[in-house]
Amino acid sequence: MTTSIHIQTDEQAHLRTTARAFLARHAPALDVRIWDEAGTYPEHLFREIARLGWYDVVAGDEDVDGTAGLLITLCEEIGKASSDLVALFNLNLSGLRDIHRWGTPEQQETYGAPVLAGDARLSIAVSEPDVGSDAASVATRAEKVGDGWVLNGQKTYCEGAGLPGAVMELVARVGGGGRKRDQLGVFLVPVDHPGVEVRRMPALGRNISGIYEVFLRDVTLPATAVLGEPGEGWQILKERLVLERIMISSGFLGSVAAVLDLTVHYANEREQFGKALSTYQGVTLPLAEMFVRLDAARCAVRRSADLFDAGLPCEVESTMAKFLSGQLYAEASALAMQIQGAYGYVRDHALPMHHSDGIIARVVAGPPSVQLDFIARSMGLGTGASR
Repeated sequence: MTTSIHIQTDEQAHLRTTARAFLARHAPALDVRIWDEAGTYPEHLFREIARLGWYDVVAGDEDVDGTAGLLITLCEEIGKASSDLVALFNLNLSGLRDIHRWGTPEQQETYGAPVLAGDARLSIAVSEPDVGSDAASVATRAEKVGDGWVLNGQKTYCEGAGLPGAVMELVARVGGGGRKRDQLGVFLVPVDHPGVEVRRMPALGRNISGIYEVFLRDVTLPATAVLGEPGEGWQILKERLVLERIMISSGFLGSVAAVLDLTVHYANEREQFGKALSTYQGVTLPLAEMFVRLDAARCAVRRSADLFDAGLPCEVESTMAKFLSGQLYAEASALAMQIQGAYGYVRDHALPMHHSDGIIARVVAGPPSVQLDFIARSMGLGTGASR
């Protein structure tokens, strides 16, 4: 399928070529499908990613110019293989960025260095049974005891938390007065730490990373487990989320492109009533519309990345990019299933994986209703006088 042209820097173009060749070698379509169906984590793939130095974009010794531009290039290419692989890449990269920005040299060595070496991985634990988008209302508590902390509570929907060597950035309430959001702390918690129990949750998709619930029973942590300062948890989450949304959105674009490629190929090969499906407007026009929307969403993601790299506010823009790309992935994979019929329902190619993962694309990093409410408030809606 012909793709539209976007201006790239020489560095982005070189990185895209490198990433494409790397993924063709280390994450071919058949292997990705096997990982997804078996619920297997491809540890070797992420060791190779670490070896290539892709994490150094945010955790290197020197600041990298055009960080977001490079990351959306990587995520779009990874997303063509699987949005679930993008999620794992994002967890490691966003966690490393948090540790690099907020952590002590000791924390960078203890928790960051193993990930950079490909020996460990990072996850994040925010949601709870009664807490979703309202992160300020987490009930998991961290009590100050002597020089350390004791944590009790439960977390849910934690991607990758049960993988070997995983360390969670876990948000807990540390007490104190003022607003709820000012009472949060982030703790670095290895999943094999005493008192931590991790259970995999059966889920429709995201089978490579896995979705887990986490139980914390009198988990004793040293003071050195706190990322930043107690009470800075909300700020850490807020700073993390903007780049995270940009990366996730770009990964969705790659997945949409892969779905359209699969479907265009099918439409050209499949014949009905003596003609290829690609000759029927009922097939071609919806696919053409999806292609237009893909290009528009890509522009939104690139604008967000450009603003981020220029050091300009882009919380609204990144939210719009996530809304557009998440909706698009869900709708494109559903359209592809409709066009491919029974063939699309059989697990001998990537479409069933994309369809399952596309369903959750609307929800991750903020559901549509929350995103649209935030955008509405940025427009000035809801600020009028009450009557």
